[in-house]
Amino acid sequence: MAERPDDVAVIGAGIVGCAVAAFLAEGGAAVTLYEREGIAAGASGRNSGIVQHPMDALLAPLFHETVEHYRDLAAFGFALPAEPAGLLVVSTNEAALDAELAALGDGFPELAAERLAPGEPHALEPVVTPELAGLRMHTGYAVPPAEATQAFARRAQAAGARIALGEDVAPGDVRAETVVLAAGPWTCALADPSGAWRPVTPLWGVNVEVHLPEPPRHAVEEAGLDDLLAEGGAEAGIFALVTADRVSSLGATFLPAEPDAAAHAPRLRERGARFIPALADAPIVSVRACARPRSADGRPLLGRRGDLVIATGHGPWGISLGPASARLVADLVLGRGPAIPPAFDPGRF
Repeated sequence: MAERPDDVAVIGAGIVGCAVAAFLAEGGAAVTLYEREGIAAGASGRNSGIVQHPMDALLAPLFHETVEHYRDLAAFGFALPAEPAGLLVVSTNEAALDAELAALGDGFPELAAERLAPGEPHALEPVVTPELAGLRMHTGYAVPPAEATQAFARRAQAAGARIALGEDVAPGDVRAETVVLAAGPWTCALADPSGAWRPVTPLWGVNVEVHLPEPPRHAVEEAGLDDLLAEGGAEAGIFALVTADRVSSLGATFLPAEPDAAAHAPRLRERGARFIPALADAPIVSVRACARPRSADGRPLLGRRGDLVIATGHGPWGISLGPASARLVADLVLGRGPAIPPAFDPGRF
């Protein structure tokens, strides 16, 4: 428990909570950040490690701002690559790729989306199965999963925030004028222990780290992610591979219940081998599971709900949108900056 009353208590030390604590402390607030486990113990440290454009007009400004926040973390030990690695969406179904390209329309010219005929993805990335068609986009900064969150934690401490690890607290346990809940899928249970308000639920993912002799430079993903997220996940998942520091993270699953991660690992590798044959024999280095906070409409909850401030619901976009979301929440608490867009208001549920 805090030994002094705080201006703000932040509960949850994922990417959003650590960034909120940093921005608040830099704004002059007395802040304690509470975390029951460790920094980046959840999805912020167990994700696939890619900062990626969400391809959603409402969320795109959060992504672009987040990239700039990451550029400001160099002094705290985090380096975002100078340029994105590129995202290569692949499929044997050319119609599915055409539909994805059509859905982009003219809304995101920064993506420089390029349709690739069968065989062209293989020409770009020789490890990819030769017959696949594709769609290439200018996005996807590959980063070690927990590093950005740890850097924001260091930034928060440098600005005077206190970090209390191993403390499983509820809003009523802390002495603070304002409580910010940034506890991922568990945020709603803290906000409403009765269970009546549950607009955010866990969407579980399994990531398998593998070593490939010649990993792809691009992030490679099977077509169909948007449909899968809209349906709330499926047992089969889709194929996705992200490589940072020569370690490749293989996914992706979107499951409603906590999985047996070790049991999923060989299934993910088998599925991935359809797209990158070298995965069939790639040594598995580690396996991890995480619960992403999925909101009912796929967009974050940012703002006040009664006496609390809510900051959660980013689904798979936590490290891609979290710092900009945190800045909006910090400005709200500090009484400055423009209003948070109504589409993110927790009161919409």
